[in-house]
Amino acid sequence: MKGEMMNRNEVKNSPLPPVEQIEFGRIFAPNLVMADNKTGDWEALRVEPLHNLSLHPAAVVLHYGQAIFEGMKAFRRVDGSIGLFRPEDNAQRFIDSAKRLLLPPMSVEQFVEAVNKAVQFNLDYVPPRPGSLYLRPVMLGTEAQIGVRGSKEALFYLISLPSGAYFKSSTGVSPMIDIYVDQTTSRAARGGTGNVKAAANYAITLQSIDNAKKKGCSQVLYLDAVNHDLIEEMGGMNIFFYLNGKLVTPNLKGTILPGVTRASVIEAAKTLGITVEERPVTIQEVTDAANSDKDMEAFACGTAATVVGIKSFLFENGNTLHLPETKQDNVTGQLLKYVQDIQFGAAPDVHNWTRIVPID
Repeated sequence: MKGEMMNRNEVKNSPLPPVEQIEFGRIFAPNLVMADNKTGDWEALRVEPLHNLSLHPAAVVLHYGQAIFEGMKAFRRVDGSIGLFRPEDNAQRFIDSAKRLLLPPMSVEQFVEAVNKAVQFNLDYVPPRPGSLYLRPVMLGTEAQIGVRGSKEALFYLISLPSGAYFKSSTGVSPMIDIYVDQTTSRAARGGTGNVKAAANYAITLQSIDNAKKKGCSQVLYLDAVNHDLIEEMGGMNIFFYLNGKLVTPNLKGTILPGVTRASVIEAAKTLGITVEERPVTIQEVTDAANSDKDMEAFACGTAATVVGIKSFLFENGNTLHLPETKQDNVTGQLLKYVQDIQFGAAPDVHNWTRIVPID
């Protein structure tokens, strides 16, 4: 059926394993959504069985990294419907990323249609809470040519992955994670691509992430590229601190990805009556707070994990900064529950974040 639009009634999916057995990023749903752009306009979306891509060895993406992607989820809600979480925001960020890398943007409507099709043709792969269907839209420059310029041809595709917990815990409760502070390598600099989801942004973090995992840490925290003292973000997540009764997060200044979950956490906190500050945060401020503020908290947030607490920061010199022991019903837990209850339809969506996938 390659190159043709499948009928959803033709789809026969194999059984999905129990959600607790689903490892994030390892199981792929059987159908993908695709579209080509060879003349300046996007062709109609099509659904095909999952298959390998065929690229010319001189495809621009292979030599000059002209690639972008998004990350989002579909949730099986308590009423049986399937909901998307703020898809228009992902669509707009995809457009911004495409423009920055000189790729042909899709419209918000085309993007949302592609996401809906991905869910519709992989319905059996949307697990129950706490699982979800992770959606990865991708755009590549595919023209075969050797020369440093943007591709005149592009490919869009969207793969779907049933997802369990991003960070595993033997207790079944969201774990607290250890973070490695990279004080040497920079993720992004002013004027670069740190504020869009360019694939190259993640390539430069691979070495640091590998090093962190060898040291027993789950994620890497990056500092600014100039003085290496301002906190920016992690390899794939934004970061928040609860300091002196206020929720604080680094302000967006062109080097930090404007996370959809980040924006949601800020709105959720304000709704819960928590004061939020978006401002510069130094690693020294966090160190001082950990030694003086018994109610201090830190957490990471992103599509994959939603919200996850941080228990320590490991520095390059081997020193470890342990955060105060968390309490029941802390700010981190409140925000995780608030966002997830809306995602799964267990609480009213007062923010209008949810879009229900139309199912025939």
